[in-house]
Amino acid sequence: MDTRKIRNRPLAVVLNNIPDALPMNGVSKADIIYEYCVEGGLTRMLALYQDFNDVGVIGSIRSARHYTVQLAESYDAILVGAGRSPQAQREVTNLGIPFLNEVEGPLRDIFYRDRNRIPDRRVGSVHSVVTTGDRIKEWLPQYDFRLLHENNYEHSISFTDDGTPKNGSNATEVAVRFSHGKTTSFIYDPSAKAYYARQSNMDFTDANDNTRPVFANVLILRMKVTGIQDDDAGRLDIVTTGTGDGYFVSGGKYIEIDWTRSDLSSPFVYTQKDGTKFALGVGKTYICIIPTNMDATFD
Repeated sequence: MDTRKIRNRPLAVVLNNIPDALPMNGVSKADIIYEYCVEGGLTRMLALYQDFNDVGVIGSIRSARHYTVQLAESYDAILVGAGRSPQAQREVTNLGIPFLNEVEGPLRDIFYRDRNRIPDRRVGSVHSVVTTGDRIKEWLPQYDFRLLHENNYEHSISFTDDGTPKNGSNATEVAVRFSHGKTTSFIYDPSAKAYYARQSNMDFTDANDNTRPVFANVLILRMKVTGIQDDDAGRLDIVTTGTGDGYFVSGGKYIEIDWTRSDLSSPFVYTQKDGTKFALGVGKTYICIIPTNMDATFD
C-alpha cells in the first residue's frame, strides 16, 4: 500500500446488517469489517476504508452506538453514520471524534437515498441511505476535520505474507455465535488462501458487483456485553477497553489469543497466550465482537 495513504485517517462507516437490508454495497472494498451486537439479538457492522478511491456505493448506512464510536476512535478514524444513540452522541463529544451524520447537522452533503441500490430489488427507505467514494472525495476536504494521522500515530498491528498461526488447530469452517439467533460462518478456500463469509442463510456479497469479499484474517474477540439500565430502546453496552480473550483465524488454522486496550484513545493489541505478538496475513480482516457467554466452533 502507498505509505501516503496509510497516513490518511480511515473512514469508519456504520452498516445495516438485518436480512431485509442485505446485501450491502461496498463491503468488498473495505480493509476491515467489524460485526458487533446491537439491541434485539441483531448485529451491525463497521466498515473501515483506508483508501476510498474506486469504492463505489457504500451502504446501507445506519446509526452509531457509543461502542461504535469507541471502535472508530481506536483507529483515529472519521465516523460515518445515519443517526446515533444518546450514548453515542455523548461519546462523540467526549472523544472529539469527527462524525459525518446523515440525520442531523450540516454534514449531510455526502449522503443520498437510493431505494434501488440492490439490483432488481427495491428496499425500504430506512435501508436506503448510501454514500459513494466520489462524494466523500468531493466533500470531506471542505469540512474542518484533520484528514491525516498525527506524526506520532502508531499502528499496533503488523502483517506478513502468510498469517497462518504456527501450531494452530484446524479451522476450515468457523461458526461465530453473536446471540441465540445470530451466527456468522466463515469457510476457508485453499485456492484463495482466505475465508468467505455467510450469514442469514446467504453468502456475504457486495451488491455493487455481486462479488464475495475474501478475508485473510478473522479475529473473534470476547467482550462484556450488557443491557443499559433503563434505556428506552433496550440498547447494549460493550466494554471495549481492558482485557479479554478470543481467537485468531488465518490460513485454515486458529489459535487462542488475548486482547488488551488500555484506554479509549488506544488501539487494540493482540497477543498469543504466552504474551507474544503475532502478525496478521496480508489482506482483509473480519473482526467479530461477541459476548463473553458466546463462543465459536471450528471444523
